[in-house]
Amino acid sequence: MHEGYLFMSLLRSIEEQTKPFQPCRITKVVLLVGEYSGIDFDYLKAVVETFKEGSVLEDAEVHLKRDPLRVYCPSCGVETTNHEAKACCPLCKSFDVEIRGGLELILASLEVERDEDGTDNH
Repeated sequence: MHEGYLFMSLLRSIEEQTKPFQPCRITKVVLLVGEYSGIDFDYLKAVVETFKEGSVLEDAEVHLKRDPLRVYCPSCGVETTNHEAKACCPLCKSFDVEIRGGLELILASLEVERDEDGTDNH
């Protein structure tokens, strides 16, 4: 159920980020959804489609991409993707690892269109 709150928070952040570029139109947004973030990917997709209407994202393509659990092992010196949902190195099985991704929701990119004279493209 926190997916709705996360999306509304994301909308506020996008509105703040685009204020200096107004008037503008957001055309594309890419979100990375960590596979182990606790976010229900399919539910978030439904929330986005439901709540983007009437928002700054109404005309935007919104792409959600899964971000796998990534761990860095200082013993091996490599970063790997761990599909077993374990915070250990899949190569040497060490638990002395650094988690580098897969636990968060990230606004990866935001594409905005604006005419050179500063008018909206609508």
